Amino acid sequence: MQNWDYSSEAVYFITIVTKNRISIFGSIEEEKMILNESGKIIEKELLKSIKIRENWFFHNWVIMPNHIHLLIEIQDTLHIVEMRCSASTPSISTTENNITEKSLSTYGRETHCSASLQNQPESKFSRKSNSISSFVATFKSITTKQINGVESIWQANYHDHIVRNYKTFEKIYDYIKHNPISWETDSLK
Repeated sequence: MQNWDYSSEAVYFITIVTKNRISIFGSIEEEKMILNESGKIIEKELLKSIKIRENWFFHNWVIMPNHIHLLIEIQDTLHIVEMRCSASTPSISTTENNITEKSLSTYGRETHCSASLQNQPESKFSRKSNSISSFVATFKSITTKQINGVESIWQANYHDHIVRNYKTFEKIYDYIKHNPISWETDSLK
């Protein structure tokens, strides 16, 4: 969304897709994601991201063969979040009810798609620290170097959506949770 500060308090649904939608992170077997070595690198970097971003709450995320989904809340107050994770299943927050209808109602925002560089008031050509765009750029860079060296493994852009209400939050949460089960009909396949 133009003129939106993507480091501000809100809940964001992020999807990052591999270049040419090539499946490089593993495969779906018996409706479960089985990570290969590249997928394990993605998981390791996501877990690092969760650990170092104390004011970011990762409500849910999943690594799929050719994309990742993240449901992230940037919060005003700093607190440490404990997450359960497994290499073969989506990682899900242990405190699903941390978000409330009231807190989401303050985020009545528009969708912002395919952003690779956010325009910020202080500089229209830089990414604001602790923002969604700086997180995605750093994540893409680190994982590309570890998996492929130089040539990016990711599409140039990504999709983001500012979650407007609790009903939408629940729908996205469940979508992420069940993404491996619905792989055969996934629009990103």
